[in-house]
Amino acid sequence: MANMNKLVLGIETSCDDTSVCLLRGTSNLNEWELPEVLAMKTFNQDEFLGEWGGVVPELAARNHLAKLAPVLESVFKDTGLEPKDLDLVGVTTHPGLLGPLLTGLNAGKTLSLLYQLPLNPVNHLYAHLEAIHLTEKVNYPYLGLIVSGGHSMFVLAESSTKFELIGTTIDDAAGEAFDKGGKLMGLEYPAGRVIDEKAKNGDPKKYKFPVGLKASKNCNLSYSGTKTSLRVFLDEHSNFDDWDNLCASYQFAIVEALRLKSTFARKVAKEKYGKELPLVIGGGVACNSHLRSVMKEEHNQVYIVQPKYCTDNGGMIANYALRTMDEKAIKYPDSLMIDAFGRFLSKDLKKEFSKRGPDFE
Repeated sequence: MANMNKLVLGIETSCDDTSVCLLRGTSNLNEWELPEVLAMKTFNQDEFLGEWGGVVPELAARNHLAKLAPVLESVFKDTGLEPKDLDLVGVTTHPGLLGPLLTGLNAGKTLSLLYQLPLNPVNHLYAHLEAIHLTEKVNYPYLGLIVSGGHSMFVLAESSTKFELIGTTIDDAAGEAFDKGGKLMGLEYPAGRVIDEKAKNGDPKKYKFPVGLKASKNCNLSYSGTKTSLRVFLDEHSNFDDWDNLCASYQFAIVEALRLKSTFARKVAKEKYGKELPLVIGGGVACNSHLRSVMKEEHNQVYIVQPKYCTDNGGMIANYALRTMDEKAIKYPDSLMIDAFGRFLSKDLKKEFSKRGPDFE
């Protein structure tokens, strides 16, 4: 069964993007070939949520509820396929906003109930990283960097289901630093892409912002000080209008932390495996052009997820559901008992990971 091509539906509703994808491929990782994305549709709430300056969980959930059915209908119409043709449904169950997560999960359960399909509950952070396999063949083990709106972490990936956390942010994530910094500057939401564009015309050395945990010889990150420094700077410059240079300088500090800590992560990986590991970078912030450029210069073996698969999308969910189908998929009717949860790591696990280096679910 594992050698046969499988038709997989991926559903992603963890935050504010409603995205679904139909994908065909094999679940046999020993004979892995790049899967074929048959159709992917995404409804983006940026314009709507921009009026609020960010994500409002209840409003995001209501928009998922309104848009999910039409988006699902669209991918089946575009491919000429029907739900009864599916072999598997993959759906994001964690981490994320609980209301939006439950909207997508209930859609997946409905399909599982109607067509007695197996359901694969997907950790969408793993999916961000493993999205590299949509376009590239990367062997295990590899060093992974996940950079998204809510998470920034380094992991050692030994397989599609085994990840060891070796570093994480102790406060804000890189994506939060971009969006919250942009809000301080009065930029439109989401600010990350706006900062990226403005920075292309600016001097990254014009203004100096602190690089969090620069002196600590580990893989941990911190962005609260960088963000606070920007707020203090703006408070002291009330008539400021040098936005391109400011964006370039602020972006430099955010990316420099990732570059610096990636060198420590590379050392940790080499100590464990006795060789240099390829670096895989995924997550919404991996769209940032400066980050992509810096990491390609810093590392010999670096694979960065294509921008269309960096932000939350159904393609990465379908792909990861397929790759973990034989180990993680839950058959009907047990699939109807799957639940969603918002958190990724418990507080205790976050405190202790550096001592014990556990695999994490």
